[in-house]
Amino acid sequence: MTEKMQTELVEAAVAGDINSFGRLARRYYASMVAIAYAILADHQLAEDAAQEAFARALTSLRKLRNPDKFAPWLAQICRNIAKDMVAAKAGPMNPRDLFPDPESSGTNDDVHVVRRAIEKLSVSAREVIVLRYYNGLSYEEIASVLGISKPTINGRLTRAKQKIAKYLKRNGFLEDRA
Repeated sequence: MTEKMQTELVEAAVAGDINSFGRLARRYYASMVAIAYAILADHQLAEDAAQEAFARALTSLRKLRNPDKFAPWLAQICRNIAKDMVAAKAGPMNPRDLFPDPESSGTNDDVHVVRRAIEKLSVSAREVIVLRYYNGLSYEEIASVLGISKPTINGRLTRAKQKIAKYLKRNGFLEDRA
């Protein structure tokens, strides 16, 4: 979806065209789930947060000053909802909850080791990792959703991959593969 098309859809939705908002929701749903997942560590809760974000966005759409910034605005709503959900839990979210423990699931495969490395990252780093590698978004799409520049995305991804590699090396993962 081009920026111009997004702006037109937002303007139409503000004018009351619910179908336009539906198109925006379909476009950004997976991205909002990914953003919420980076905070909540639970796919079902992330879906709930994304749905709530769309509901709040729909009722607050007239407050959006710049239709070109719809996706970052929506992403911030989604982050806030996810953070509120974490706060409502019995305690702060433990990043270890992001991915199942390999020992508890009875497997110890490469995927679990990499996931454990990802759980060590900051929320902003997990966001770009999940959007890029789990959702397959391009740098342009991530930039649109998060409202940050492509160089910033590149920097976050580079630092995140370095931290993942360092974690894997520190835990003997890379040596075992030679």
